[in-house]
Amino acid sequence: MAGYRLITLCGIFFFFTTEVLADSHQLDWKDLTNQQQEILGPLAEDWNVMKLERKKKWLGIAKRYPKMSLKEQHRIQSQMQSWHALTSEQRKQVREIYKKMEQLPAQKRQEIKQRWQDN
Repeated sequence: MAGYRLITLCGIFFFFTTEVLADSHQLDWKDLTNQQQEILGPLAEDWNVMKLERKKKWLGIAKRYPKMSLKEQHRIQSQMQSWHALTSEQRKQVREIYKKMEQLPAQKRQEIKQRWQDN
């Protein structure tokens, strides 16, 4: 179960790999819009200690969120809550797996992404 959860969370990172630009004034939690805070609520506790690139990624998701289907929105919320529930050690493991996945050839990454989306 825990292994499946870690793989699922790696899939979260893997699925959302688009580069997103965010204004520097939007990088602290207190400076996010009400809508961004509502969407990203499960990440509030960790937001101000997140790395810049991670914040940008989540802000990009928040930007696309209103246009997502209800099913996609539910999935995103569930993933954020799952991430929030992980211990620091579990998060570290997920990050390590993700780094390894980034080093795979593009074809292999695409296969993994497709399998994750199919589940």
